[in-house]
Amino acid sequence: MHFEFEHMGITSPFELPEGIHLLGGSAEDQVRLEGLPPGLLTLRIESQRLMVEATRTFTVGGVLVPPGVPRLVLPGEVLGLPEGMSLKVLDPSGDSERQVGTVAVLKHLLMDTEEPPPSRAATLLCLTGADVGRSFALAEASTDIGRNHEVSVRLRDLAVSRRHARIRYQEGTFLLEDLNSPNGVYLNGQRVERPSPIHEGDVIELGRTLLRFQAPMAEPPPPQQENPTPPLEPEPGSVQAEAPAENETPAAPSGEDMPERPRVRWEWWLIGIGATLALVGLLATYALAA
Repeated sequence: MHFEFEHMGITSPFELPEGIHLLGGSAEDQVRLEGLPPGLLTLRIESQRLMVEATRTFTVGGVLVPPGVPRLVLPGEVLGLPEGMSLKVLDPSGDSERQVGTVAVLKHLLMDTEEPPPSRAATLLCLTGADVGRSFALAEASTDIGRNHEVSVRLRDLAVSRRHARIRYQEGTFLLEDLNSPNGVYLNGQRVERPSPIHEGDVIELGRTLLRFQAPMAEPPPPQQENPTPPLEPEPGSVQAEAPAENETPAAPSGEDMPERPRVRWEWWLIGIGATLALVGLLATYALAA
């Protein structure tokens, strides 16, 4: 990894391999730079990632870092040291003007990894540390993060407190807050001093662990009801009978549509009268004979 040390306008470039290096101004320091206090910085380089811990307060990108707190330093960021000295981590791409944030560096580190599938719930994807590759679902309204067995998101990072941070879902927004952890919580490289909203792709730093926030997948819109098929139009010239409505008496057919009833012929009247007279004659004959 390449660095630039600047003091009194003089720039001194140097390079360090992977491993742990003690940097300071004494002869006992592995990397000796004139003007620095003895044993000032501990540089831990692993897979092109740099963790810095100092015995005095220093700054990263203008943000104060207390002594004894490990801090992830990204390519392009500048460490502010005592007496106006500075140490810059050079971008491996060679663009020294490029000031990149945590998200941009992580895209470079993870360009060969596949994106996680979308989830109905918000998730945290662990990018570095002992839990790298693990995904944690944020299914509750409040989720605590730390090393305690009782927290929802448990990390195996010794630099993480037992209850380090909390993510709350409030009024449609996810908020990240620090639970008074000694090492602090960083969101996209900036220390979280008060509950801060987090969005898709934001990176949370706790100790030596980086977590990327993935927002929940939006709910699909409800399916639209299909319009019922309209009734077929009757063809011209065809007769379509309509069923009578409920509780409606069918209308009586008109006289023109009624079939013609057979008319009673007058001959039937004569036959009836003749039959009646014959019956009366039979009764009279029977009475006389009796």
